[in-house]
Amino acid sequence: MTQQQSSSFNLLDTKVQQWVWKQGWTSLKDIQENSIPPILDNNCDVIISAATAGGKTEAVFLPVLTNILQNEGHSGYQVLYISPLKSLINDQYRRLVDMTKGMSINVTPWHGDISSSKKHNSLKDPNGILIITPESLEALFVHHHFELKKAFYNLKYVVIDELHSFISTERGKQLQSLMFRIEHTIGKHIPRIAMSATFSDFEIVKDFLRQDHKMPCIIPNQGKSNYEIKVLIKDYGYDEESSINKKITDELFLRLRGENNLVFTNNRHECECFSLLLSEKCKEENVPNEFRIHHGSMSKENRTKVEHELQSGCLPITAICTATLELGVDIGKVKSIAQIGTSNSVSGLRQRLGRSGRRGEASILRVFTFDYKRKAAELLDLLRNDLFQNIAVIELLKAHKYETPTIGGIHLSTLIQQILSLIAEYGSFYPKDGWQLLCQNGAFCNVSVNLFLKLLRDLGKNNVIRQMENGQIIIGPTGDEILSDKEFYAAFTTYPEFEIINSQNGEHIGSLLAQIGIGFCIVFGGKKWVVTEIDYKTSRAYVEPSDYGVIPIFINEGYEIDGIIVQKMKSIYMSDEIYPYLDKKSEAIKSLHSARSFFAHKHLEKCYSSFGEDNILLTWAGSKINRTISLIANLYLESFLGFNHIFINRLSKEDVLEILKYPKPKAEELCPFLMRFVKETKKYDYLLSDELLDIEYASMYLDVDAAWDRLIAIKNEIENNKI
Repeated sequence: MTQQQSSSFNLLDTKVQQWVWKQGWTSLKDIQENSIPPILDNNCDVIISAATAGGKTEAVFLPVLTNILQNEGHSGYQVLYISPLKSLINDQYRRLVDMTKGMSINVTPWHGDISSSKKHNSLKDPNGILIITPESLEALFVHHHFELKKAFYNLKYVVIDELHSFISTERGKQLQSLMFRIEHTIGKHIPRIAMSATFSDFEIVKDFLRQDHKMPCIIPNQGKSNYEIKVLIKDYGYDEESSINKKITDELFLRLRGENNLVFTNNRHECECFSLLLSEKCKEENVPNEFRIHHGSMSKENRTKVEHELQSGCLPITAICTATLELGVDIGKVKSIAQIGTSNSVSGLRQRLGRSGRRGEASILRVFTFDYKRKAAELLDLLRNDLFQNIAVIELLKAHKYETPTIGGIHLSTLIQQILSLIAEYGSFYPKDGWQLLCQNGAFCNVSVNLFLKLLRDLGKNNVIRQMENGQIIIGPTGDEILSDKEFYAAFTTYPEFEIINSQNGEHIGSLLAQIGIGFCIVFGGKKWVVTEIDYKTSRAYVEPSDYGVIPIFINEGYEIDGIIVQKMKSIYMSDEIYPYLDKKSEAIKSLHSARSFFAHKHLEKCYSSFGEDNILLTWAGSKINRTISLIANLYLESFLGFNHIFINRLSKEDVLEILKYPKPKAEELCPFLMRFVKETKKYDYLLSDELLDIEYASMYLDVDAAWDRLIAIKNEIENNKI
């Protein structure tokens, strides 16, 4: 490269330039060219947004390594690299070790599978780059708080990988808190660099990355993309489950053998179902089984084996998976992506699609839509919801329009974790100091003094904390038990499970919720097993191969459907466009016409229609707003109404007008109509009083302002005789 070709390249250290030359690159990608100057300046936050395999890692570390090389001699970690997955840490460790050859920069991976001796030696002489999960970073605060200041005193960068996977989650709130606590510990602001998928609203992403805005944030231009997507939607109509599953299995078998592919399902039940069917199809056709299974209940060893098989490219492998392979684990070259069922998120589908089409090839997406036949057809069935939802997601993806993440939730469950972590770090704290550190200046900035004190009282009643005579907060007996639990460091909920072991060879297959017994025949890992022995002391279940099996129950894997998708669906119903990616050999075009005909016949473009004996209020507003309207009706009309992302059952025009005679309610007023177990969605919610649980739930799952606005819009339509 010459100076004329790349001014940013000339800013890099000679050793970094040599690494670039060894890669055979003739130029830097736009995202790399535009990211190097602001990262080198080291005085602002930076959000690196580009497609999977778009060069984000190099965009970050070419300048980061240059900065380290130009400021040699400092003790302590210079870079804290936070990643959501152990497997990603292992991937990035290998990549960074390759990049830093001959640079004398230490790279340390840190997670549960790394030996304690390696961790001890790293803390004894901290330097270079530390790659870690939020959970392991939490453990550092709890067990090594005395070493933290020395370890991070010369920290230059905090790098967050896959930032989008943290936003709107408990792990995200934990991450925000930990980043602030690091800056509090060392007494200075550290530039944060986030690698992320594409968003529509980057202002919200900036707010998430640094809530107090005490550093400017730059989003380098990723440049023009020549990214090509080839899409095909096959629709199997409205049929029996066994018939549809067989057709999809036959199509996957026909189209995917001979190449590396990923097949995404929306839950582990479907993942197990199609893995088993494809395995049996290969046996039936007397061909090698190229299909593997990968989901969160599979053992780490089995998941890693599948990842290595994909990465090596030695044999053609197709992985049937859930979101476990959605993030950027290095799986090598993948020919195509398949999606079974509905795509529930635009950003999620974009992330999945980014797993194929690497090295200049087009991304290939096959979508299989269907509706299983029921005893009585429901409105969503007649509207062919799955087909239209998939079309809506693809059209939004083409237009680069994504869901807006929610970052305003009051995460009291994670605040409880951070309170206990703070006590473990300092031994105790005064309530005022704890609120200032965690809330006023920290991640929980929407928690007021009064709310914080109420939370402390709840924790005191449950013996989680105690208050000394001088006012200091210390750990209580229940809190001590929580802190000593190995699962404490995770902000998300874990469930008691049995480890499933093949008794014939001792292989650890995975883990299941404790709902199995001796003699149970199950499908797991895409194979059939019978449970022969259970050791309740060690929580292990031993299995042997079987000729029969039933797919077990997995924990709830429901989805919220965003209003942006539902509104797009409505516009598709009202359009006459025939989308070129609908497979003409399947039922897709027929289903499109029949659903549009039903939509027009029932006048579903209006807010009201009838289905069976029920009045249907069509809001086209998404899950959160419809849930809120349903609860408002419960408050003012004393009637519980069913809802989904499109409509609400049995809410008449008169009901809407009656509701609007009342004042707009507060979100917390709606929550008492829900059973407590419905609202206990987070790890430590069981420690909250009803009042605080309602406040937390309302902040995350309800939107009164948007719901009230929708009701007013419906009232206006009624009064203007439009419905």
